[in-house]
Amino acid sequence: MNKIKFLLNGCDISFYAIAPEDITLKQLLKQCDRIKTHYCACGICSEDFEDEDVEIIIDYDNIRKANEDVSCDILGDKENE
Repeated sequence: MNKIKFLLNGCDISFYAIAPEDITLKQLLKQCDRIKTHYCACGICSEDFEDEDVEIIIDYDNIRKANEDVSCDILGDKENE
């Protein structure tokens, strides 16, 4: 079974992680929700964000900022190179 390595990154703590390559996002979020860190960590989770504005839009072949006020750059985005 092929694995993917990635970083679960929070504001005060991060974890190097590994998961099956074919895991669905729903399965990944379900497992990440079980992590209760010893320090503040605002990494990957499926918390209820109904009242929050979307900042990043992810499609099958693309990722983009919802607007220019989002505090990041997207690698490969011609507007930010």
